[in-house]
Amino acid sequence: MALFALVLLSNSQISEQAATFVQPAIRLPRSVDPELDEKCTDNTACGWAVYKPFTRSIENYMRNTCSCPESTKCIRTDDDLSISAFVYRCRKVDDTTR
Repeated sequence: MALFALVLLSNSQISEQAATFVQPAIRLPRSVDPELDEKCTDNTACGWAVYKPFTRSIENYMRNTCSCPESTKCIRTDDDLSISAFVYRCRKVDDTTR
């Protein structure tokens, strides 16, 4: 029985050690040529700000692989409670209000 507990303990320690070496996935751009970049449409999210559910403090911002067309900016438009994230979409920016 002691041998089984030792094997079980060593397996869990290996899992914990392996977890510390796992690096977050890095999203690479789809294209090097800016003319070939996919543009986000009006309904496509250009980013998400994931937050803690009750405090709504932002933990992480994730950009989409598409980019906003010229004359638009990626701005916060929605709050998706189901995924605890603010949703960002490409919208035209009025230069006179800045």
